[in-house]
Amino acid sequence: MPRLIATGLAIILIASVLLAVRALFGIVWLDPYVSALVGACLLGLAVVVLGWSGRRWSARRARMALFPIILLTASVALMYVALEWIARFAFWDIHSSADARTYLALRELPYRSNSLGFRDREIPPKTPDHYRIVVVGDSITWGQGVDEDERFSNLIQHDLGPGYEVINFGMRAYDMPEHLKALDKVLTLSPDFVLLQLYINDFETRRMRRPVARPLLPWPDLDRRLLASSVFYGMMETQWYRFQENAHWVESYREYMERHLRDPDSPDSRQSFGMLRDFFRRTAAAGVPTGVVIFPNPNLLGRGYPYAYLHNRIREICLQERVEYIDLQPVFAKMGDSRGLWANRFDQHPNARAHRRAVDEMLAKFGPVWRAPH
Repeated sequence: MPRLIATGLAIILIASVLLAVRALFGIVWLDPYVSALVGACLLGLAVVVLGWSGRRWSARRARMALFPIILLTASVALMYVALEWIARFAFWDIHSSADARTYLALRELPYRSNSLGFRDREIPPKTPDHYRIVVVGDSITWGQGVDEDERFSNLIQHDLGPGYEVINFGMRAYDMPEHLKALDKVLTLSPDFVLLQLYINDFETRRMRRPVARPLLPWPDLDRRLLASSVFYGMMETQWYRFQENAHWVESYREYMERHLRDPDSPDSRQSFGMLRDFFRRTAAAGVPTGVVIFPNPNLLGRGYPYAYLHNRIREICLQERVEYIDLQPVFAKMGDSRGLWANRFDQHPNARAHRRAVDEMLAKFGPVWRAPH
């Protein structure tokens, strides 16, 4: 038992020293291990208590003391399993999530892809009797959280009717660099119109590093496995992340974006919005009319919308480059509760209702160009 007590004290001492060194000297590489070090302190304390108890208690008393601990552990495990199955039953119809690592995201329904890797039919050869519209965008254009025929590109195709081709070049996780690469392929398809869908995170650059909150468990492999296999664990981790943001333990996404992109002369602003200008100038050089549709962040649509500076900068560039645009932020804000526009409670991508409302705006804005005699 003295060895057990000594081991526990050694664990506490080492973990405490590392925590103190991190706090005093601001050693960044220790940040991901803070939770593990705190856990080590607690483990060491438990070992010390166990060793001390063993010196004072008889074997019979030790077994009696250990039984409630085993019973409590088994009860917690059974309760977790029960809550997991309740969560799976409650959300049986959800097949997407804003966090691609979670169980709900990994059980998404099958979808088709064409030979170019996009979620669409194969692209036929261009014919003079069809007006070809190509949509370039991110996961919103791809249609995360909605069926293929509920996406705004498919709805435009349906509303315009025969004589039109609407080709979807949306892909999840695409930002401005990927939009430019996609444009190279798009221009080889002889489009009559290019529609660029934008969202605020399209302007993150490769040099920007998103804030990383501490995981619920300090062991990365176990954390990833539980996220991929447990609905209940994913829900708990989401609440843990929110708590860290509210407690200012980690920089919020809003603060991160403002730090990098609020200043139009910052290096990241110049790079990302320079690529937007490049996109417009390439389509202009190819003689292809271009339009822009801006989807807003769905959480804060009303007054005081925190990403208005990004929308305003997009509009300024569109005006300077003579590109027609639609900003859906005021449109969506008038539709009431923003959650009514989400794909589901775990996924803030636009749902079928939001796609339909966006199409109404697009047809009103670009319809005269699309329907004009060519």
